[in-house]
Amino acid sequence: MKESQTRSILAVVTLDKNLVIHSSAPTFLAKDKESQEKIASELGRVLAGNIYGLANGVIIITQE
Repeated sequence: MKESQTRSILAVVTLDKNLVIHSSAPTFLAKDKESQEKIASELGRVLAGNIYGLANGVIIITQE
């Protein structure tokens, strides 16, 4: 059986809710960049995930 190489998105952290449409992952709206990074860091630790910042400013946490 072949294992999947796809990682699931566990959470999304954004400053602009309009950049995330119909996410199946929990989405957190931060008030500023500092709180966005803090929320992403805490979620990354709690969920044991990897944190990635996208070019549009959205941060996603994925499975390791």
